[in-house]
Amino acid sequence: MLPGVTASAIDRLATARAVLQEHYGHVGFRPLQGVIVGAIMAGKDVLAVLPTGGGKSICYQIPALLRPGFTIVVSPLIALMQDQVDSARRRGISAAMVSSAQSERDQEAVLTGVIGGEIKLLYAAPERLGRLAGQLRSLGLQPSLLAVDEAHCISEWGHEFRPAYRALGRARGQLGWPQTIGLTGSATVEVRSDIQGVLGLGRPRRGRGYPSAAYVGSFDRPNLRFRVQGVKHNAERLQRLLGALRQTPGSAIIYAPTRNLSESLSRILWHQGTRALPYHAGLTAARRTQTLVRFLDGNVRVVVATCAFGMGIDAPHVRLVAHWAPPSTIEAYYQEAGRAGRDGDRGDCLLLHHGADFGLRRRLLLTAFPPRDLVERAWRDPKVTARLPAGVRSAVERLRGELRPDRGHVDWSRIRKRRRLALERLRCMRRYAGTRRCRRRVLLEWFGEHVRACGGCDRCGNG
Repeated sequence: MLPGVTASAIDRLATARAVLQEHYGHVGFRPLQGVIVGAIMAGKDVLAVLPTGGGKSICYQIPALLRPGFTIVVSPLIALMQDQVDSARRRGISAAMVSSAQSERDQEAVLTGVIGGEIKLLYAAPERLGRLAGQLRSLGLQPSLLAVDEAHCISEWGHEFRPAYRALGRARGQLGWPQTIGLTGSATVEVRSDIQGVLGLGRPRRGRGYPSAAYVGSFDRPNLRFRVQGVKHNAERLQRLLGALRQTPGSAIIYAPTRNLSESLSRILWHQGTRALPYHAGLTAARRTQTLVRFLDGNVRVVVATCAFGMGIDAPHVRLVAHWAPPSTIEAYYQEAGRAGRDGDRGDCLLLHHGADFGLRRRLLLTAFPPRDLVERAWRDPKVTARLPAGVRSAVERLRGELRPDRGHVDWSRIRKRRRLALERLRCMRRYAGTRRCRRRVLLEWFGEHVRACGGCDRCGNG
């Protein structure tokens, strides 16, 4: 027996492997999966950072099946929750979701299933969790485990910040302070610390507390090949994209910065003989679901999407992920690019860029963080607010809700720091696009990891 490993821990993992084989058909866990499952079964709060394709859902689904009661899973998108519920059910795991898109009757039916012990996994968006906690408390129900998926959304310094995620620590208390696991595919050291603090991992509350552990897998995906191509204009950008699609067999995801571009590119590809569909938040939920199903079934080869597509979705057959333009952070780029090659076979990651792309990104960031004096004048004078562009006006109201000037003194330090870090992340993305160094090395160093050998990039060959 290994030092420090008890007989009971070995028995728990043996049981977990049996459940893994029954529901997933795998005879063993991937690297770190078994360690994380063992930590949860030993009663620890856990932060798990496993890059895209690392099998994060198994880390909470197996413990959920092995303990009495039900597990709440916080997930950021309705389409993602539906995919996760459907996937669990196909594996013989009882799962359901509650969302604003459901009728009151449907939501009541889900809660009835929880009361009757018929549901092991209950999915909810962070915005819905507070109300759900009150309903469960009134019914005398308490989850045995809380799993927070895409936990990087918690952090103000993450790449997809969602304010509702900041309230999850309070919601955890409303749920009775259950044992908790936060899961994410990409997080810097600073973001990891923020996640642990907001969720209160390992922190005793109201006489209850759990030991905590953090596990960070390697971010290196040796099967991915990274390429960056500069373009002089959009006509060349389109030709480069079409060339990549011709050269790469299999399914592809193309990330576009706007909804209109998502629509336009999908039409162009369709007219040129490639089955392509758009995917963005402006489409109805039914149409997004239909697009996702057709893509997963192989009836559509290409999805042209904004950043929402692919998060947590099990699409192992993607061979190419192309970015029409750079995103604003390396975290966002690496997570999106990582949706290629999830089956372990080769995946190609192509980034197209023009110098003006970064200027546009910078202007968008400055729109999200308007000058302090302008914001304060708009707070005082509705006429000033009315004259502002829609994007700036939206930012002014968002900051009003966050900083609450109606309560007196406003502390701008957090906003200044957030703006400064956002601009630094954009500069790092620009450096990646223009680097003469190994691209894989640049990406991994951002996450605090060093790589000895490059599996393939256009700087080292094999790209």
